[in-house]
Amino acid sequence: AQASGGKFTCFERDWLRRDLNVIGFGLIGWIAPSSIPVINGDSLTGLFFSSIGTELSHFPTGPALTSPFWLWLVLWHLGLFV
Repeated sequence: AQASGGKFTCFERDWLRRDLNVIGFGLIGWIAPSSIPVINGDSLTGLFFSSIGTELSHFPTGPALTSPFWLWLVLWHLGLFV
């Protein structure tokens, strides 16, 4: 009660910790396993990054709904955040 100026709070005042190690280790912890070539000799990270390059090659036009970019984007980010 003293640290919050006499008011009762449920959370610590500094609840958002700015520890970049968590972000770095989390990213490395996902890039390492997703870089193992298991999808027809390619890795999920490789497929995702190559699809980004393919889509950037025709830059002003966005990716079509039938582009494999969307599949790799969703799968890669699902793995990252799960």
